[in-house]
Amino acid sequence: MAGPRHPIVEMLIPSTLDDSLAPEGQHVASLFCQQFSPELPDGQSWHDAREAAAQTIIDTVTAHAPNFRDAVVGKMILSPLDLEEKLGLIGGDIMHGVMTLDQMWAARPLMNHGDYRGPLKGLYMCGAGSHPGGGVTGLPGRNAAREILADGK
Repeated sequence: MAGPRHPIVEMLIPSTLDDSLAPEGQHVASLFCQQFSPELPDGQSWHDAREAAAQTIIDTVTAHAPNFRDAVVGKMILSPLDLEEKLGLIGGDIMHGVMTLDQMWAARPLMNHGDYRGPLKGLYMCGAGSHPGGGVTGLPGRNAAREILADGK
């Protein structure tokens, strides 16, 4: 087993708002889980475990929406290894740094660089690795822009 038996699944169905994403009468769904470790035990590879993990996620949704499995006509699976290989996200970490207490607030991305200023003069950090962290909020960019403007005065 590559992960939890009953993972927490974040499911989005964007075609409910934009019907151009799927043929008439069909939908596109995105199933997202964060509980899968980037490292598998006993030398297993995500290349071999990705399908089983996807089936576990589909099983979880199907337990709540019984016709879901039968409605799936195709899928794209992105394991932690796929996210690393395709998108350069080390360990498949979409947050660009584990969101632990030592990676929050002034310590994000590392101690003494939580003010969006990098170690080189004129280098500012504004991605998911900066406070307030991962996700696509735009807040790290807004905060970095505030510091750039302050430094320009």
